[in-house]
This record gives sequence, C-alpha cells and structure tokens, in this order.
Amino acid sequence: MSLKKVYKMKLKKLLEKYIEVNVPNKNVAVLMGGGVDAISVALSAHDVGKVVHVYSFHLEGDESYDYLKAKEISQYMGWKFIGVNVPKTNIIEDWHRLVKLKCRKKTHFECVFPFLYVYEKVKQKHVITGWGADAYFGPSKKAMMRYSSPIKWDNYTRYCKEHKQKQLTFDEFRNEYLDGDCAGLKEHTRLAELHNKKHITPYLDEKVRSYLMKKSWTELNTPRQKETIRKAFTKLKKFGNIKPHINLHLGSGVDKLFETLLNNDDINFKGRKRMMDICRDWYEKNAVLPI
Repeated sequence: MSLKKVYKMKLKKLLEKYIEVNVPNKNVAVLMGGGVDAISVALSAHDVGKVVHVYSFHLEGDESYDYLKAKEISQYMGWKFIGVNVPKTNIIEDWHRLVKLKCRKKTHFECVFPFLYVYEKVKQKHVITGWGADAYFGPSKKAMMRYSSPIKWDNYTRYCKEHKQKQLTFDEFRNEYLDGDCAGLKEHTRLAELHNKKHITPYLDEKVRSYLMKKSWTELNTPRQKETIRKAFTKLKKFGNIKPHINLHLGSGVDKLFETLLNNDDINFKGRKRMMDICRDWYEKNAVLPI
C-alpha cells in the first residue's frame, strides 16, 4: 500500500482504534442516519469485529431520507436495523423532559428530542455516534461563507473590519464549536446515562481531532463535502448517492414540529416569535432544576 493511500486511510484507523479501546463488548448500538459521519463509525465498528445494531428514527408518519438510507445500508451490510417511530402527539410532555435534561439552545432541544424515544429501545451498553464530526468540516452556511475560498475569506475580513467584529480563523471557529456543547452533546450524554448507557464519540477523540484540525476547509471538502471521510472509507461507494450534510433536526422535520409550540401559551409564556427565544426562556427559568 502506497504512503499516499495509508495517509488517506489514517482517519479510518484512528476511529477503529478508538472503538477497540473504548468498547469492550461485542454487540454495539450505532445511532445512524444517512450521513457519512455515522455511517463511517458504523463501518469502523464492523471492521474491528463488532456486531452492529443500527438504531434510526423517523417522526410519526414521515420516513425521512436519513431513516430510509440507514435502513438500506443496514440491509446491505447485514446489520440488525431497529427503526424508532417518534410520536408527534407527546410534544408538550417531551418538552418538559428536555428542560429537565438542561437543554439550553434551540439545536439542543431539537437534536436531543428524538433520542428520548431511541434510548428506550437500545439494548446494548455502548452507543456509538458520529457526534462532533461536523465541527471539523464546517458544513454550515456560516462556515462556507467565510472559509470555502480565498474570496469568501476576503469578504469576511472586510465585513469584520466594517462592523468592528472579531474575525475568527477556521481553526478558532472549529475549536469554539468543539469546546462548547456540540449540538447538545452534554444533554445527549446525560440522556444516555439515565438509561445506563455509555455514549461513545470516536470523532471527539484527541487523535482524531489533531488529524482533522491540520486540514483546511478546502482540503476537507474538495471535491465533495467531507471528502476526507469519503476517501478513508472506500466502502461508501457501494451505498449509492449519499446526500450532503443536513442537520438531523432539519432533515427529519423536528424543527417544524417544534414550531407548533409557538402557539402554546404555556410553553411560549412570553409571547415569543422565535423558538430560539423560547428555549432560552425555559433554560433561564429552570437552570437550577435537578436532573
């Protein structure tokens, strides 16, 4: 194997090593949608000899792309697939459960919500996810507008000077996300612990972080989004078209479900126009509640 190919495969080896060290059990749960992050950790677990059990959710009455792709790949790989139907009718009760988990931001509430039901189905002790991978690649609109080309960077530089705002390098932008609460990581981990499960996050390993943080936005995402993962996991080619990144709460319709709470006077007790403000109100109101 050439040195170039070995370097391309390094990410896969790092993820596999992390799973080998941190997951002693043969049977593992993987929370998977249709994105390369979760698929890559499922493949890593499979390739180190784990028996993979895939858990994927969909909102009641709506089998999303992520759900259907996870099911398709599981069938191809011979993995046990457990589909979880998340009801829409319990949203008020579920809101209060999320408040008790100390969700703070809109993304925390919406990204953790479906797993209230997923963890009720999980039988395995160790639950592997691709949580945190997005932080390295900058797939958000904000990141792409700043870092995806020299022209975008120059425009961002000009904007910061004109508006007297602090300009963040790509590394600073990524570290800010990684060192914060990645899309409700803390709340998700609390939920796992409540169910006596251990949340395994290979992409947050320090060696993985060190490897990916050395790469620029272009190196990570050219010619395709998250190209570094796609090159490391050649088996992804066998799964047909894998769509570019979309946040799990957006692709599944969770965000639309939560918008219905704007019309609930008990939840929206300050008459807010945006869900992000309601989420902040509840966090501030209940920050001292025990879990």
